[in-house]
Amino acid sequence: MKYAMAAQGIHNVKEFLRPATQVDCISLQQANRTITWNGRKPGIHKNVYYPLEYQYLIDHHQYSLLLADGSFFQFYYEFTEDDCLAKARLAYYPKPISTSDSLDSLIDAADDALEREDEALYDHIFNWVELLEVKKQSPSNTSHIRFDYDNEVTAHSPSHIQFSGVQEFRVSAEFYPLPLIFIELCLPMLPIEHGIDVGALNFASRNKHAIERPTTSIFLTG
Repeated sequence: MKYAMAAQGIHNVKEFLRPATQVDCISLQQANRTITWNGRKPGIHKNVYYPLEYQYLIDHHQYSLLLADGSFFQFYYEFTEDDCLAKARLAYYPKPISTSDSLDSLIDAADDALEREDEALYDHIFNWVELLEVKKQSPSNTSHIRFDYDNEVTAHSPSHIQFSGVQEFRVSAEFYPLPLIFIELCLPMLPIEHGIDVGALNFASRNKHAIERPTTSIFLTG
């Protein structure tokens, strides 16, 4: 994968998502071979309740494309001077969805946690009971998904999928994709009624970045 291929991949994604796009903050920086978004702030929010993480990123415009349903994507590719992929990030943040848990069911769950002497879970559920009583807010059952790459990492596979801020859980991969492959993975959740162009999808499949096969028994293959 080269910078020009990634830039073409971004173009294909923009065309596909154009009917559902509210805001486009993508920044193609050919001089330093970087694809990012305007005002990017690097880093991951760890151990943060998802609606708060989502709202922070929305408020600080930390997205590449904001879609009509309030969900958004982050696209980031960084290449070396000799045009080799160094780091990358593809992330999808759906709009938080409230659960249908009742006040009584949460109180019962809190009591069960207390009986098991699980004080951390009890405190978490009890806080939700207070919010339901005072602010009429419900828990959220949503988290983000991201596909990361770092060619300098040694503690785990350089290419992997992660869910939310759980750093310890990674699904390794023997490749890193162009963005349209990631879009295809998220497609059932998107406010899109048309299918992905076959030619653009084939281009993304042909030009993925191949890496050494992970040593784990479960991994993504290209």
